[in-house]
Amino acid sequence: MFKTKNIIIFFSSLAILLLVFLYIFANDHFIFGNRVEKIGINGHIFKVEIVSEKEKMQKGLGGRKDLCRECGMLFQFNETGRYGFSMKNMSFPLDFLWVLDGKIVHIEKNIPADFRGLLVPKLQADQVLEINAGLVDKMNIQTGNELRFL
Repeated sequence: MFKTKNIIIFFSSLAILLLVFLYIFANDHFIFGNRVEKIGINGHIFKVEIVSEKEKMQKGLGGRKDLCRECGMLFQFNETGRYGFSMKNMSFPLDFLWVLDGKIVHIEKNIPADFRGLLVPKLQADQVLEINAGLVDKMNIQTGNELRFL
C-alpha cells in the first residue's frame, strides 16, 4: 500500500511538472496560435508573431484589445509585392514597416484604429511588421534600418 501511494504521488508530481513546462514553453513560443520569434531593429528587441497563412494574415491583429509594448506581428510573404494593409476590426493604433530582404523600405506611422483606407507602399516588400503606434518615432526607426532575427 505504501509503495503504491508513493508511485502515484511520484507520477502525479511528474505529470504536473510536465504540464507546467508545456504551458511555459508554449506561451513563450506561441501566441494566439502563431509562432513567436525575437527580432532586432535599431538596437531594440521585439517579440513578434509570425504569420504567413492567408486566413491569419487577413485577420492580423484585428479583434484584439491591445498589444504588449515590445510585441508585434510580422507578415511574411512568399513573393515580393506591394502589399496593402487596413485597420479592419482594430482597437488600437499602429505603426507599419514594410521590409525587403531584411531592410525597412517604407514606414507608415501612427495609423489610428478608425482609419478606413488602405495603406499601400510605393516599393515592394517581402515582409510587413505591425507594432504599436509611436514606437517608430520613439525608437528612431527609419527606412534603411535592418530587421534581424535573434
